[in-house]
Amino acid sequence: ASFTPIQAFTFHTKLPQTQKYPPSLPRCQSQSPSSLKSTPLNNVEFDSPRTLVRKGMQSFRENDVSGSLEYFDRADKAVTDGSLKPYLWQRGITYYYLNSFRDGSDQFRLDVSVNPLDVEEIVWDIACLARIDPESFPPPNKMALPRGKTDRRRIMSNVYSLFRGDGATEYDLFEAGHNGK
Repeated sequence: ASFTPIQAFTFHTKLPQTQKYPPSLPRCQSQSPSSLKSTPLNNVEFDSPRTLVRKGMQSFRENDVSGSLEYFDRADKAVTDGSLKPYLWQRGITYYYLNSFRDGSDQFRLDVSVNPLDVEEIVWDIACLARIDPESFPPPNKMALPRGKTDRRRIMSNVYSLFRGDGATEYDLFEAGHNGK
C-alpha cells in the first residue's frame, strides 16, 4: 500500500520512540500546539531548535514538504556544534518525499549512529537505498541491528525482516498487524 506523506509521517511519529533529542537541546515550554502552525520562515528568527523541529513536522503534516525541510535545516543550523543533526530523523522522511534519497539515507544513517536499535530509521534507509537503485533489492549496503538484538514489537520485527529481505513475507506483516503485537 502506498501512503501520502501525511499518512506516513503521522504513522511514523506515533510509533514509540526512544529519546530523539540531545538532552542539551533547549525546551520551549511556552509554545502551545496552536502556535506551532507553520509561519513564514522569516518570522521564526528567534524560535528554539525544538520549536523549529515541531514547526517542520507541522509543515509536513500540512503537505508543505519543502517548507518542512527549511524548518529542519534551520533547526540544524541553530545548534552550531552539530549535535542536533543525528536526531533529525524527520528531515530524513522529508528528503524521501522530496525524492532526495541519498540525503535521506545519509540522515537515517546518522540517526542510527546514535540510536543503533532504531528499526524505523533502518527501514527508511533501506527504502531510500531501494529508490536510489531499484534493481538491487535488498540493497547490499543495508544497515542492521547490532548482532543479537531484535525489536520486541512483533510487527516491527516483521517490517525489519521484510525490508532487509531476511525471509518475512507480506502475509507475516499482515498477521503481526492484525494480532495487535
